[in-house]
Amino acid sequence: MKYPIFTLIFLLSFSVFAQTDVDVVINTNEKYQTVEGFGAALAYYENWLTAHPNKAEIYDVIFSELSLDILRVRNAYDYDTTMIDRIAEFNNAAKNSLGHHIKILATSWGPPAYLKSNNNRNNGGSLKYTVNGSTVEFNYAGFADWWNKSLDEYNASGVYPAYISLQNEPDYKASWESCLFKPTETINSADTIAGYNQALEAVYNKIEQRDVKPKILGPETIGIGYNTVQNYINALNSSYIYGVAHHLYHGVDENNPWVSSYFNEVGNLQEELPHFQTEYSRGDWFSLGGLMFKSFNDENVVAYLYWDLIWDGSGLVNIEFPWDKNRWTTENGYIKTKEFYAFKQYSAFIHPDWTRINCSNEDENIKTLAFINPALDSVSLVLVNRSETENINVSISIDDFSFHKTAVYRTSENENCLAVNASDNSNLTLPKKSITTLQLTTGGETAAPDICDSSNELVIYPNPVSEYVTIQFPANNTAYDVVAIFDGSGQLVEKQKINNSDNPTHNITIDCRGFRTGFYYFRIESTNGERLSGKFIVQGD
Repeated sequence: MKYPIFTLIFLLSFSVFAQTDVDVVINTNEKYQTVEGFGAALAYYENWLTAHPNKAEIYDVIFSELSLDILRVRNAYDYDTTMIDRIAEFNNAAKNSLGHHIKILATSWGPPAYLKSNNNRNNGGSLKYTVNGSTVEFNYAGFADWWNKSLDEYNASGVYPAYISLQNEPDYKASWESCLFKPTETINSADTIAGYNQALEAVYNKIEQRDVKPKILGPETIGIGYNTVQNYINALNSSYIYGVAHHLYHGVDENNPWVSSYFNEVGNLQEELPHFQTEYSRGDWFSLGGLMFKSFNDENVVAYLYWDLIWDGSGLVNIEFPWDKNRWTTENGYIKTKEFYAFKQYSAFIHPDWTRINCSNEDENIKTLAFINPALDSVSLVLVNRSETENINVSISIDDFSFHKTAVYRTSENENCLAVNASDNSNLTLPKKSITTLQLTTGGETAAPDICDSSNELVIYPNPVSEYVTIQFPANNTAYDVVAIFDGSGQLVEKQKINNSDNPTHNITIDCRGFRTGFYYFRIESTNGERLSGKFIVQGD
């Protein structure tokens, strides 16, 4: 059964453009990939941010306002001794802004010169090698040891990367920090280049010995055209990587992102592995919205990362020269770019552990993505109107759910993620060349009544809580395995395993000292699918 959930109309100024009507249908029962997050890179210009007099304000803008989940940083171990302090600052700033740790992706732009065949961090080169008769031996062991020691340094500074990538763009010779790896070793009269597959094996075997192991993403090729990703992935042992990662510098048209077939082709590669788009920034704000759509819809990526989170003259945030306010063009020394708001239309409303669900319509000008939260009480719907001439009216219906609350945000040529008033009319109008996001909720504080077994009692104490909350669950025959904690927006903030072998009191204690003041709910799950849920309030000191 379909429920017409809202009929929304925006308060628009008079327009001479034509309007058409489109039915958008959401099917919550048809599910696709589960999201791991949205992110961007603080790579290069790092010291501009750490030196900026308004950096605390900027941290809130880039972490909290964008609701970032993944931060990509440079692994500069053993050649930039100041980098680890900056990364530790970014990590702590993200926690202060978000209320929880951000996932770190540490990527090598290139190892130190002593590991390079050209004895230079820059200008390509490959891993250093030795020649014994007719045998060429690359220093894979040294590369793996460098990675392992870099993780030691990260951990000693309180940083535990969730992901690592062996080499940024191993298929591209750059004048800056770079290092070439072919899919397999290439040794001929023209080239002597290490194999990505063997480097990966060496690094994997090394970090498998660690107590805390980051997940390996790869190969982070420069683009998705020319079978590049396929060539690298097909040559390596896929059990060594957690996810397929790449950039978009070829294989897409930033001026018309809708036409590329390479998203589908790469999406069909190793479908059992999550796919990550880890760097891109070409094109304008509307192109960005299209590329994000194509990545999630066609390739089924679980994460989309913008290239430059902050930069001088561009980026999601254009940061101004921090050492001389007289050179600023703005009062606070930074500018949120148009790309910032286009990215926010996705990142601020779709969170880790949300699942993409089916969403369809019959108009090629309207592109739609829908995601549902783990508690099954919130849906975020992104609608892109591709037309440059037409405002388009849409009517939205959704199977099996009846939502009672909505919030609407829009970015267009003259709006920047603007909260838009809505009324109870029969349609929603999408302006030409715009990105609109709807937050649809059941209207209740939590979905606990829908997913909780009401025959079982939970005891939660203390509630409200300022430090530790204890959840005592029923002493029945169900072995509950994990508890997940969500904030009031439905974003996962913590997941914790339950030790049933030594838990006679059937309880679990959650450390809430890093949580922001507000409402939280939890879900306790067993392997056979049984669930319990409830809520608690974290109060400040």
